[in-house]
Amino acid sequence: MAINRIENTAQIISDCLVIDSNTVETIVRIPPTIYKEVDKCEACVGDILTYTITIRNNSLCPLKNIVFNDRIPYGTDYILNTFEVDDVPQVPSIDDYTLYYTIPTIEPMGTVVIRFQVQVSNYRKIHCHQ
Repeated sequence: MAINRIENTAQIISDCLVIDSNTVETIVRIPPTIYKEVDKCEACVGDILTYTITIRNNSLCPLKNIVFNDRIPYGTDYILNTFEVDDVPQVPSIDDYTLYYTIPTIEPMGTVVIRFQVQVSNYRKIHCHQ
């Protein structure tokens, strides 16, 4: 029996007979996980940062029309034509320094990887916060 699956069967017993019903199943939706990383922990003006976001569907049901959004960090500029989903170039919507992209489907137990780049434009030195 799978962790995110509930199965149930009824039974009747009469004298010497034992009869099972059909088994019914309910799939429990488990929330997806999202993990983000950056290729540099320290950067200066002009440096390019590559962000990688991994989204995993931990459920046995496909996830449909997942709206991904990511705010462009202060002190950076989004580099056009760098947005990719599973290594395929895509065009996100951009509104108020936020990238938006609708992932049509993430298959059961499947993973989607999003990458994009920004360029450091502010005079401040940027450090990783861990």
